[in-house]
Amino acid sequence: MVLLTEEAKHYLRSITPTREMVDHFAKRHDASVEVPQELGGIMCNNAKSTYDAELGWVLCDGYRGGSVDGSRGFYAYEPQDGARRVANFPERECRIHTYGNSFTHCDQVSDGETWQEYLAAHFQEPIRNYGIGGYSVYQAYRRMRVTEARHPAEYIILNVWDDDHFRNLDAWRSIRMGRQGRFTLPHLRVNLEAETCEERENLSETAEDLYRLCDEDWVWDTFADDPVLRAVMARKGSGDARAAMEAFGASDLANSGSDAVVYQAQTEAALYATRYVVEQTKAFCKANGKKLLVLLSFSSRSVKQALTDEPLFDQTFLDWLGTTDLNWLDLRDAFRQDFERHQVSVDDYLKPFYIGHHTPRGNFFFAWAIKDRLVSWLDPSPLPYR
Repeated sequence: MVLLTEEAKHYLRSITPTREMVDHFAKRHDASVEVPQELGGIMCNNAKSTYDAELGWVLCDGYRGGSVDGSRGFYAYEPQDGARRVANFPERECRIHTYGNSFTHCDQVSDGETWQEYLAAHFQEPIRNYGIGGYSVYQAYRRMRVTEARHPAEYIILNVWDDDHFRNLDAWRSIRMGRQGRFTLPHLRVNLEAETCEERENLSETAEDLYRLCDEDWVWDTFADDPVLRAVMARKGSGDARAAMEAFGASDLANSGSDAVVYQAQTEAALYATRYVVEQTKAFCKANGKKLLVLLSFSSRSVKQALTDEPLFDQTFLDWLGTTDLNWLDLRDAFRQDFERHQVSVDDYLKPFYIGHHTPRGNFFFAWAIKDRLVSWLDPSPLPYR
């Protein structure tokens, strides 16, 4: 049995939720009621969320500040399948379903300002949005399995954002984020040396189980050997760096204990987890007669790195994608191409596209960056292109 250091116990104690936070997260809420900011446990990237055993959490109707020009964003969801409200052509059959995190959900904009709705208006057909803020690639895959069993579509878009890789490995999101009010989720355990990826269920099988996060003894016993906790403590200088790297099966790196090497091990484990999920998604789509497009989207920080020719954190993942027959698209390429037409700094160039998440203009850019690929992918082509 792994014994936690006093430093690790102190850290876990600092991120333990209050019972009031658990109360709010465990129950569905009246969307007309503003939730106090200090109860951020039910907030997930600017939308209200509530516990779900299979997926970790799902979204509720709500509104919140932080949208463009200081406005509020309004969020609503279809009652039959939980998709974000369909603004364009809800009466028509939908053949494209999109899955991912908040950059799929399109946090910080209202329902009609998402990249899906810009494309739907142009294509003259609906595109359903099943993105959920805070999701890992693995959670998005699990939501796809659940949704497609009940409401199938022929075309699947899996959108992978830069932090989603790391989220795959989180058993309890608060450990990596270092804050209260985040909860447990289904996750993956990776061993790079053995080239294995193990699917693990949500530690909170019921809403009542969430209250165990308030029990120090349960937290000590449950997370003592958590690889993400080991990495966090090692990078803080309060843990065993060698043990952290070995927890990800990166023993070849264990002769060095620097922060950079621990991060490298965690990054490669996270990227390997996404490879696994993409392969599982591809197999699911093939078995069910669906077509798959993998999109890679990024924060402004990651796009800036690409525009200034810095090394890419996900290069090994890109190298792997290049060896596959997958249909995939890297949104950084669209930004690179567009930036060449401008004579401004990178920061000034990116500012209209981001307010944390994409602005409405950023979502329009996103939509047009993938438009031609979708037109050639869909059969028959969207109505305006026939």
